[in-house]
Parts: sequence; C-alpha cells; structure tokens
Amino acid sequence: MILIQRIQNLLLQPRVAWRRIDEVSVSAGPLWRQLLLLAAIPAVCSCIGMAAVGAGSAGLTVHLPWVAGLAQAAAIYLLLVLGVWLLALVMAIVAPTFGGNADRLRAFSLAVHASSAVLLAGVFLLVPPMAPLMLVGALYSVYLVFTGLPVLMRSAPQKTAPYTAVIVLAGAVAGLLVSSAISYFTLGSAVVKLHTPGGKLALDAQALGAASQKMADAAERMEAASERQAGAQPPATSTPPLIGGDPDAGAVPAPALKAALPEMLGAFRRTAIEMQGGHMAGRATSNARADYVRDEQRLRIEMLDLGSMSKLMAEAGAVVQGERENGQLSERTWQENGRTLHESFRKDGSQAQYTTTLRNGVVVELTGQKMSLDEVKAASSLLDLATLEGLQRQSGP
Repeated sequence: MILIQRIQNLLLQPRVAWRRIDEVSVSAGPLWRQLLLLAAIPAVCSCIGMAAVGAGSAGLTVHLPWVAGLAQAAAIYLLLVLGVWLLALVMAIVAPTFGGNADRLRAFSLAVHASSAVLLAGVFLLVPPMAPLMLVGALYSVYLVFTGLPVLMRSAPQKTAPYTAVIVLAGAVAGLLVSSAISYFTLGSAVVKLHTPGGKLALDAQALGAASQKMADAAERMEAASERQAGAQPPATSTPPLIGGDPDAGAVPAPALKAALPEMLGAFRRTAIEMQGGHMAGRATSNARADYVRDEQRLRIEMLDLGSMSKLMAEAGAVVQGERENGQLSERTWQENGRTLHESFRKDGSQAQYTTTLRNGVVVELTGQKMSLDEVKAASSLLDLATLEGLQRQSGP
C-alpha cells in the first residue's frame, strides 16, 4: 500500500513526491524489490499480449507460442532490471559534471522511481497494437528524471536540462548494451564494459564526461537563446524563413520534414504520409512519417526532431558505438563524418533498418520489410540528407 501511494504521488505531484522521497532514508533492498515488482508488468503483459492477441503487420497477425512468450518475457524482465541499474550507474558517474553528488544509492533511487511511469505503461503490451502508447510513459519518465535530478542528485538547477539529456542518451545506450548476450562484465570507477560472444560494447565515463561538457555548453547557448527570444519583438510575418534563425531554439518545422519525403523514392511509391508538431516538457518537437511500397516490399521512413533535446543528445553521440551478432540478427552503431549511424538486419531477409542521426540532431530512420540492408541503405541514399542537415530550428509556428 505504501508503494502504491508513493507511485501515485510521484505521478500526480512529482515535485512534492521527490522532496518526500529525499527526506526518507532508504536502503538498496526496498528499491530492488520495487524494481523487480514493476519490471514484471511489461514482461508479463508482453507474454500475454503476443500469445493471446498477437501482433499484426502488412495484413498478417503473428502469435507467439506460450513457451516462446515466456522466454521473451524472461528476457524483457532481465533487460529492464539491468537497464535501470545501468542507468543509475551512469547517473552517478556524470553527476559531478553537473554540480551534483556521485551518490550511487541516490542515483539508484532516482532511476527506480523515475522508471515507474514507463514500467506501469507496460500494461499496454496486453494489446500489442497499443504498445506505441508506452511512449507516453517513457516521456513522463523523462519528466520525472528532469524534476528529480536537482532534489536527489543535488545537481545545479541551471544544468538540469543537459543532465537530463545525458540520462536520456544513457537510456538508449543501456538498451543496446543489455540486449546483448552477456558472457561477463567488469565494472570499474571510470569505465563500464560488456563483452558478448558477438562483439564488445563500452561506455567510457571519461568520454561521457567530455560529451556532457559539450552538452552543458550547448544548453547554456540554448538558455541564452530562450532569453533573447523572450525579449524580442514578434516577427512581421507568420512564416519565418526555413534556413536561418537560432540553431539552439525551437525545432525543424514538421512541414520541412514532410517535404523531404518524396512521392517516389526510386521504384518505391508512397502510399501514406503524416506529420506532427508539438511540445514536450516545454520544448518544441516535430516528426514526419511515410510508407512506401514496391511489389511485396514495404518501406517506412520516419524523421524526428526532439528540438534542443535532440541537438544536445547529438553532441554526445560519440559516446555510443558497438556491434553485436547472433544467428538471427546483426546490428552495429558507429560515428561517421559527425553523424551517428545505426544499422540492423535479420539474416533471413525479412527486415532491415538503417538510422542516421544528423549533425543538427534530426533522426532519419528507414525500416524495410522483405528488404536487405543494402536495399534499405540504397533507399536512404536517395533522400536529400544534406539539405535536412542544413535546416535550422525555428521557435515560431
């Protein structure tokens, strides 16, 4: 009952709840019990959803056998628990960069409590088509981290935005790290490494600290831009120029992302397109998505800009790199010419994905069904990424 009340307060009144959590002395034991309990929600719901309801794509519905579903649930459970633990570790390692205390117990408390929103949202996995709604829980978990860092980690309030950006980045890294088949790992004060039969992944705290400083500098420019914007007169026209403006404010307009999705992409014909723009935690965001078809092949292209948060994460992109491979899947993440690239493909040729994070923070992801990785990369080369990379953010409509 106490746990339920604490989580309810955290979701409804996060700033008040963080102060109460800070005032209560807590040990690692209750935190581990809370994490183990909450992590079971998405794991169990995923098993039931995939076995009983199934997931559909291109007119087909796939059901997992219960035995396979249970195996998947166990894997998800392990990945979630390890992911939160690793997130807390990174949170403590980089805390001094943002004026905070490198207290691992407090970091673990923050990671466990902040993850409550996304773990509870795992109930949507009971109906696989509703799984994307977990994004709502993930975004609220980001907000919980944002409000909890100054309280539990004692970080400088003016550095909360870049600190949060590092944690968001670390969350993506953690998902990549713990998804490998772990043979053994070593933990040191400066470097966290995971070695797998298919490859090696490493998270260097020194490199992360250097990237964090870059992000802090970018955040200061962002805050300065916000202050200039607040004191500026409104523009004479309701449609600011596409190229130009402050690169650290607003977001690349959604219509500009949509315009980068042509009707024909080589032999692929566009069948659907949509775009959205809005705000997340007070920051502008935009995205556009299009579906393409060529015979039996299906291609989806998604373009996303998380505004200044995305640009801050791009500053730290050099921290992430690695690769893994097994009998079914191969994937790799690396940096090239200032861009962060990620590729993955199933060896049976059923699916391939190629993601490019541009230097201005815009993410372009191509996912192909019944396509090889080379075919997906060839499709990516037909997009005008150079023009996308030259687009700057706008704070206006």
